[in-house]
Amino acid sequence: MTERYLLRDLKTNTELLILAEFVLDPNVRRKDLAKRLDVTEQAVAQYIADLEKDQLVSISDGTLKSTKKGMQLMQERFSRLNDEIEEILRQMRVIDTCLALADARIKKGDKVGLVMREGRLYAIPGAKTDSRGISRNEAKTGEEVSVGSLSGIVQLKLGQLLALRVPEEDSGGSRNLNARRARKAIQDFKYDDIAVGDLIGETSAKKLGIEPTIFHASVQASLNALSKGLNVIFIGTKYSIDQMTASIDGLRKNTGFSISYNVLDISKN
Repeated sequence: MTERYLLRDLKTNTELLILAEFVLDPNVRRKDLAKRLDVTEQAVAQYIADLEKDQLVSISDGTLKSTKKGMQLMQERFSRLNDEIEEILRQMRVIDTCLALADARIKKGDKVGLVMREGRLYAIPGAKTDSRGISRNEAKTGEEVSVGSLSGIVQLKLGQLLALRVPEEDSGGSRNLNARRARKAIQDFKYDDIAVGDLIGETSAKKLGIEPTIFHASVQASLNALSKGLNVIFIGTKYSIDQMTASIDGLRKNTGFSISYNVLDISKN
């Protein structure tokens, strides 16, 4: 069982709760365990039998206690469960407030509509957009404004990706570029940002006469730009581009947002 599905392992998690009860309340009775866990006394007896069989509990002075093995299992399992829950919460990204640029003068308490333009979130006073909120401070046009009491979803126009795959080191690297093919593709693609995924991608961009705008954490930064409606050229070797496209495919699988991309091999071969 993978860590992602630990929460679904009802049997093991119930056993963990029983072990925890023995630690927190050494004198707990099976009848009380059944009530606390909302199971039958017969079920508790079977769980305890399984725990004894696995040497996770033992009887000492007529009292059931967690063994050292049981304690180690609890610490490991609860830690992994905690990590799983934290990851789920991170992915949920529950947002109560956000920052936006004021499209016009806004007073504190104004109802505003939120729209995305060229990768920036704008607050428009009185606008009836799909996403709305209430300003939490006064702001002049072009100033940042904090917006709370959010409702709805900002309609996003996703960007497009052009991935230029450069040769690997053992295939000549940037010395083996098909510059003509690359420049034609760049000329035909309306882009906002240029990202380089690795060192060969960076030297290739220089040889093509284009200046990258994204260097560090290029996969995540590119994904952020694409999700805000910006078009991105991503230059790198097969390994870097596979990471980039895998991130896009993962986004589509997890959220349903589909970013269009095209991979072009710009090696001479």
